[in-house]
Amino acid sequence: MYNNNEHPSYIHTAGKVTVVTTLLGTAVFALVFLLNIGQKEFQTAEAQSQATTSVLVLNTPPQWTLNAYEVTESSTSTPTNSGDDVQWSAIATDSNAEPYWLLVCSNNATPTPGTSTSTPTCGTGATQWAVSATTTSGALAVAATTTTEVAPFAEKQDWYAWICDAIDLNARCNNTPTNGLSATNSSPFHVNSRPVFTAFYDDSPAVPGSVVTFTSTSSDSDTVGGADTLQLIVCNEADYNSATNACGAGGTLATSTFVVSDATATYTIVIPTQDQDYTAYGYVVDEHGHEASGGSQGTDATLTVDNIAPTVAAASIVINGGSDMVLTTESGETTGFTLDFVATDNNSCENAATTDEIVDYTVSLYRNGSGVSSTTCDAEGSGAYDPNNCYQSEVGAAVWNLSCTASSTSCTGPTDTTQLFECTFPLWYVADPTDGGATNTVHFALDWSAEVNAVDDDNATGTDSEASTGQELNSLLAFALNTLQIPYGELEPGNDTGTLSATTSIAATGNVGLDEELTGESMCTTYSGVTPCPTSATSTIPETEQEFATSELAYGLGTALSSSTQQELEINVSKTTSTSTPATGLTYWGIAVPATISLAGLYTGENTFYAVVSEPGDW
Repeated sequence: MYNNNEHPSYIHTAGKVTVVTTLLGTAVFALVFLLNIGQKEFQTAEAQSQATTSVLVLNTPPQWTLNAYEVTESSTSTPTNSGDDVQWSAIATDSNAEPYWLLVCSNNATPTPGTSTSTPTCGTGATQWAVSATTTSGALAVAATTTTEVAPFAEKQDWYAWICDAIDLNARCNNTPTNGLSATNSSPFHVNSRPVFTAFYDDSPAVPGSVVTFTSTSSDSDTVGGADTLQLIVCNEADYNSATNACGAGGTLATSTFVVSDATATYTIVIPTQDQDYTAYGYVVDEHGHEASGGSQGTDATLTVDNIAPTVAAASIVINGGSDMVLTTESGETTGFTLDFVATDNNSCENAATTDEIVDYTVSLYRNGSGVSSTTCDAEGSGAYDPNNCYQSEVGAAVWNLSCTASSTSCTGPTDTTQLFECTFPLWYVADPTDGGATNTVHFALDWSAEVNAVDDDNATGTDSEASTGQELNSLLAFALNTLQIPYGELEPGNDTGTLSATTSIAATGNVGLDEELTGESMCTTYSGVTPCPTSATSTIPETEQEFATSELAYGLGTALSSSTQQELEINVSKTTSTSTPATGLTYWGIAVPATISLAGLYTGENTFYAVVSEPGDW
């Protein structure tokens, strides 16, 4: 039995000692025990008591294996757009293999550790930017924060990263913060604010081919590293894609350069573009691709494309297919002449209602020169219609039956600007000829031309255009014999009419002045046209007994008629100028009955008239 009086019991003690101290105490105890062998313990019956030892081993904080860094660089040149996340990563290891927190604060004040379920908190005066989830020792920790445009976020802010135990007892934080691995992903981080966009408008209406300016009232408050610049992007549709910073499938109308404020972008309206309103949505982004805030972002400015009058190219006006015009109808109108022209409209040949944009036209056709021109015979009706030299569509079809039809295959749709018109028209027999030369035509040095303009569905009339190439109108030599009989009356053989008093009349039924050539047949009582008179001094009056002249001369002073030679008479019938009253001329006739004629009766014969073009000076 132990002697309790001499060998008091030991009580349990507790304290913060190291493992080395504990081992040393045990060794001393053993030595004392051995040295005392043989003393009282051996002198008495053996007695023994035990003391329980304890020590609290202090926790050690996690250590940096990979310093904290910005996962995506957030710097002056590549700031984080407001609303986006800033992420930090780091790797820490713990000697006790305990999990850890990654904490990101705004300053380097020592943080307060957390527990396994509660996060650590930043030190005095610090803003907590982010804290990770509990992370296994040696694993990558990620902490993130979503930025805003209000406090505590500013355009630029410092950050310090800490690692702390994620345990419940004696948790500790590493005393050394880190704030980056390199210049590109280290403190501070930057927040890019949105530009402000308050108004959007354009200066339309405008016509195709002209420039429209889109204007934004916009600004940006960011100044770190220099003022942020802005860009205006105008889309056809409200389909701007913030991921690509570009318009969507609807396409882009205009893009400005980058400016400090109030960006403007220009757009040249393509040809053709139909006259109507079009959507035009404006978007403002800064140089970092951050979209603006404000009521005008994505607003429709309504691009208005105005109507423009159609035009006709001079080279497209083709008269009669490029061939000479030939009159074929005496004392009337020759039909079937053609006029083709191409009308061009920068609003397209098809309107927004998918019907014809170019709906009407005015045309004039004229003998060009000698007092007649596009000024005196204007397509829009100024000047005077004259069947000799000026035809105008404005007088109406009852006067000049011009008919034009739009080709059904010419206009191919809204991307086509042109429409072919194919016209037909008549000309009166009095229309001035331009063929020939100085000896036989007054206007030999001239030609016929045309002036055309087109009219669209808004009644806009283009400027007049004169054909670049004229066309000849050929002479029509034609006449009508108004007198079908030459009655010489009653004469006894050996007598004459005394004067050339019988007359015949011819009318100019073409477009030239006339003279005539004459021949004749002998007269007898048996003449039938197919049966000529016999040669007989007693029953046939020779053709040479007939005389003709341009006035009532005494018989014997006229020109004797020939049956074999066409003899010209300068009758000088003027060119007809009236469609209803042809110009005419008279021929005076006389006859003598030879004294040898013994057969009484009605003598008949036939004289032939040939028209020839008179000298131009006599027209």
